[in-house]
Amino acid sequence: MTLRASFAALAAILLMGTAAACTSDSGDHGNQWVAPLKGQAVQLLDFSDGGRDAKAKDVAFYGLSGMSKGMTSGADGSTYALGQKLVRLKRDRTVSTPLDTGGSAWGVVVLADNSLIFGSNGQVKKISSQGKVTVLAGVSGKQRAAGQALPASVPATAVHFTANASPFGVRPDGTILIADGNALWALKDATVKRLYQVTAKSPDGLPLLLAQNNAMDGTGTAYLSPESSGTDVDGALGDVVSVGPDGRLGKLLLPAKVSGLPGAPATYRVRWLAGDGSNGVFAHVYDKSGNNGAVIHLHSGEAELIAHEGADATSSKPCSITRPVDALHLPCILPQAMTYRSGSLILGGLANYVLQIRVA
Repeated sequence: MTLRASFAALAAILLMGTAAACTSDSGDHGNQWVAPLKGQAVQLLDFSDGGRDAKAKDVAFYGLSGMSKGMTSGADGSTYALGQKLVRLKRDRTVSTPLDTGGSAWGVVVLADNSLIFGSNGQVKKISSQGKVTVLAGVSGKQRAAGQALPASVPATAVHFTANASPFGVRPDGTILIADGNALWALKDATVKRLYQVTAKSPDGLPLLLAQNNAMDGTGTAYLSPESSGTDVDGALGDVVSVGPDGRLGKLLLPAKVSGLPGAPATYRVRWLAGDGSNGVFAHVYDKSGNNGAVIHLHSGEAELIAHEGADATSSKPCSITRPVDALHLPCILPQAMTYRSGSLILGGLANYVLQIRVA
């Protein structure tokens, strides 16, 4: 999503809080929540004014309404969304704030012991389940510029990240992957190693950066989405770079067409990426006009359409999907960020609702 589009969507959210809902069902918010079946979508949380979960707004708003800085899922089924604050959405659909970052954090990863890894002011930190915060890497107050020369390897206590270093995955061997400006770093055993660096520049000579929507699949392969040049911030799907556990670089294997979507997949703009827990990745994409928002599953050179916004779905209209609907004909726009959780995609960000889409 371009920054202009992101801010426009956020403005729409703030303005439409008290508007009447455009529903695909009876709109009876008193009904019990019903889980979706495969191929269906439903609002996991509706914290709009008058929505079924309006009481959760004071907590959910700060992690899910604005532009997302990270989203992930834990082994216990909780979803973590990072915005102005870090918000935890549990399986029972209750929300809490395990960490108030003051808006300075970027990226979030959950470890097996339910501790969290996040970036903040040029450092990568860990917060335990008891709330203790420790610094894993980075020098405080001495952040690098994106165009500076980068070492191949450096002690974690001496590395200079940019202000927006964003952890986004933990490989099976415990390596923490960090997107940092124009570089991908691997943190393990108190050492930070450079795995990849974006060398392309924009027309005005500035280095292109990695976006905040990078992902890792179940094998430990990283998928990086560099920004595009010109007025668009989001890069094209055809420009996504893969970095395997062995360091091998590659590109996504894309078919010529995706059934149900117009245009060539390589030209789709990438709004968010999420690993599928195996050897593939989900991509939240849209076309060059900013329309045709969709989620596709990419694996082994194949692409399957998972969800698609309806032709009349816009960010200017509030939304309520209180009963499961066909995910290929959504009456509402797809929230910005997403994460995979036990057979479902959870989507949130730039919306006052969270969607669950059952994919398995």
